[in-house]
Amino acid sequence: MRSALILVVEDHPINRRLLQAQLAAEGWQSELVATGAEALLWLEHTRPIAVITDYVLEDMTGVELLHRVRRWETGSPGLPAIPMILYSGMPLDYLQNESRGLDCRAIITKPVGRAQLRQALAPLLSVPETPPSTSSVPDDLLIELLQFGNQQLPGLRLSLESRQFQEAAGIAHSLHGAAAVLKQTEIAQYAADIENQARQNPITSLDAAFGNLQTALDQLDRQIKARQGILST
Repeated sequence: MRSALILVVEDHPINRRLLQAQLAAEGWQSELVATGAEALLWLEHTRPIAVITDYVLEDMTGVELLHRVRRWETGSPGLPAIPMILYSGMPLDYLQNESRGLDCRAIITKPVGRAQLRQALAPLLSVPETPPSTSSVPDDLLIELLQFGNQQLPGLRLSLESRQFQEAAGIAHSLHGAAAVLKQTEIAQYAADIENQARQNPITSLDAAFGNLQTALDQLDRQIKARQGILST
């Protein structure tokens, strides 16, 4: 069955919601799934007008998903290939090399903006003209980021104190990605600092880096409360 939907494959809930909101602002509807397996199952009964997939998924990479979709399509000759768009925070040249030969229609690097989405999808889709938005990231998404960050801090601190650096790097990577997508540069930078240092099995303490991250989250909390106070008066 053909569908007017764009399938978004992204395992981070905040990133999923932001992509959906950006697509909706451009006049496109989307369906959201969290894993490559869910995407393949969805594609068995629905043919979207495009698929946007993150590179890092829980069960496979976006390139592996792309490869499996192309292999699956060989069993349905005569149908055009589904337009697949890869997005990631990884270097562009690496993604281009990984996806070579798999008919990847576009590669978008994080943080993803509406202009990038518009440029990637314009050759594939007929869409209404929409004026550029000057609005900031919605507060509900920032609140989700804040809640996510505060949930991750205890585990991150414990991992650092017990010198479980690979676990700490994974936690910091997840927070870095979410913050970067929402353009919260300080949180993203401090999380990236912890991730990079943790992956090198540091000898010195990361207390200062952790403190910077905690301060940045506290600052976001104050900003949200200040804006909500203004809106409620």
